[in-house]
Amino acid sequence: MATQVVNGLSGAIGCRFLPTHNQLLFVEYGGTISILDLIRPYLATVSSGTTVLQGTATFDLDTGTQHTGTPPGDLWWEQQTATVRDMKPMAGAKIVNLGHIDFNAITAAQLQGLPYGTAAIPGNPDATNQLTDGDVFAVLTNAGYYAKVQVLHYDYNMTIRWATYQVGPKRRIIGTGYAQLEDIAATADEAHAYVTERGTAAGNGHLYRVTLASANRTSTTTAVVATGMTAPQQLFLDEANHAAYVVEFAASGRLLKIALPGGAVTPLITGLDHPVGLLLTADRQTAYVSEQGSAGGRVVKITLATGVKVPVAEGLTQPFFLTWADASEQRILLTERGTARKVDAIDLTRSPAVVTTLAVALPANPSSCAVVGPTRMLVCCNDEIDELPLPGLIPSATAPLLMGIGKVPFDRIGLPAASAPGLANTTGDATNPYQVANVPFGGTLPLLINHLRAFADGARFYRVMVDGVAQPAGLSGYRWNASTNRFEYIAAPTFTFAAGPGFLRVHDVAEMALWLNPALGAQLRTVGLSNATHGIRIDFVNASGTPVESSATLTVLVNNQACAAFIEQPKLGTSVADTDCGLLKYTKDSAGHALGSVNMAFTASHPAGFGTYTFRVVKGAGNVRVNLSGQAVLPGTHSASDTAADLLGACKIAGFAESLYVAATMIDGESRQSQYDASGLTAFVLAPE
Repeated sequence: MATQVVNGLSGAIGCRFLPTHNQLLFVEYGGTISILDLIRPYLATVSSGTTVLQGTATFDLDTGTQHTGTPPGDLWWEQQTATVRDMKPMAGAKIVNLGHIDFNAITAAQLQGLPYGTAAIPGNPDATNQLTDGDVFAVLTNAGYYAKVQVLHYDYNMTIRWATYQVGPKRRIIGTGYAQLEDIAATADEAHAYVTERGTAAGNGHLYRVTLASANRTSTTTAVVATGMTAPQQLFLDEANHAAYVVEFAASGRLLKIALPGGAVTPLITGLDHPVGLLLTADRQTAYVSEQGSAGGRVVKITLATGVKVPVAEGLTQPFFLTWADASEQRILLTERGTARKVDAIDLTRSPAVVTTLAVALPANPSSCAVVGPTRMLVCCNDEIDELPLPGLIPSATAPLLMGIGKVPFDRIGLPAASAPGLANTTGDATNPYQVANVPFGGTLPLLINHLRAFADGARFYRVMVDGVAQPAGLSGYRWNASTNRFEYIAAPTFTFAAGPGFLRVHDVAEMALWLNPALGAQLRTVGLSNATHGIRIDFVNASGTPVESSATLTVLVNNQACAAFIEQPKLGTSVADTDCGLLKYTKDSAGHALGSVNMAFTASHPAGFGTYTFRVVKGAGNVRVNLSGQAVLPGTHSASDTAADLLGACKIAGFAESLYVAATMIDGESRQSQYDASGLTAFVLAPE
């Protein structure tokens, strides 16, 4: 479904996305060059401060004033009864609760991307209260400003602080004075552009080079590059090779190559039937052209070296401009005008190419598309620009919604070779440096989520379910702040819907690459779960809280039990080492050699067997006599023994240290849970009686 972004335009036609500035640059047939700011620039703080919002009063965030009764305002601290309270948006304002996050860190840019709605925030003086001390919520005011509000002290009369921001308009006209503009292409520096002007008569079409900071037709920086063309249409800019390509809308239209600079025009292909759209491949060997011919609309593939044309898609209705869906050049996005009013995707990987309709019933005259993210595109129509999803074009569309835990993919958990369900095993991947063999999970699990697929599927929020029960799970990590040019550590807010609290927001594709770990979805604390297998599932909802989809359930064996380590006093026959001095006395034979063997018993255990142990006996300053390393824990008591003579060697009296370390094998997906380890240490001295 298309969402209107801006309207009131004078025939929006060609466009280009400026990723560095997060803007859509477009031309209007009425003769203007315009910019659509996807994140509108901050202009001013119109109101801010701290106040006590009286119970039943309304508050105007634009002016920072409150009123009794219900005069116009943005918020109403409504007291329905002595025990029923809520913060209600009014007079067209919208609201969203953000939870306990850093009030100062929220920028005007971030406020623009929030899912505002009309549902009030509960403020009852009981356990359901969301307006607790420190809670932050955002408001889109009825005057079109963006505000953030924090509860400093909850009560019938509530202490709050707020800041209200004015942002720039969505659309800005940056150039005027042209006659029937058709297309625009920006240079790599996003500071200049080339535009095609149809002109008012055959043969007086132009190609201009403009400086975007001063883009009027009469500007001294606007230059005519080429002229004498007939209704030039879509423009393809090959800045690296100093050329521009354009097609002419005519019964015998041409594909032209224009030298940059200089403007020399070279016809490459003639005899095109009313061509409109134009794309070239990266090697500049092939062109794709849309034609509005008398026999019907089509897209043709042209080999530039030979001029051979091959139809790619036929039976189209007034096909217009063409856009690559992504850098792979495997799919073309195409707008169709007339009665079709739709956007198509042409899949070039299949033979013959397959045309799939992505959107229908668009506003009049859809002309061009711009891909502004892996799952989003903007479409220029006659008097408005709409946003559309890009279903079916996402590389990760087949990847699972719950992709794994930390460094362990979902399909390396509960492998058939595992000794028990829900264990992690990466030993089948020999070159993977993170090797774990049949180990359970414990601690706090970093759940990895396919935000890209979820967003494309219409999901905007999600929460973690364990055995069908919603779990408290947070999301915190580093996200790039373009304003400060540094990563900031943030804790993502949670949201509440009819299904309950604890929902996290799906990463918008526009900000996905800003996260240091873009796949991280939640941090699930398992300490409160039983030491057993559990089913983890992620439930996704749309912006209104309506269920969209759920991930497959991932069975995980959880264990948060500690290991145990105990070393018994060593024995020589029936003699036991003295617990105070550590002496263990031996007898000698007639030749003076020590008699008997020393038995060194110990216990290395874990309640479920998830551990390994290392037992060492060291003589003197570091002479290792016993070294049992990486042994699996077993029930009962273990022991090591050696003859007293071997232990003593040339010594008549010798000191020994026994050390035991039991390492838990549980992981959180990224590291071993060493907090569950145990150790023991004891010492003894062999001496003659």
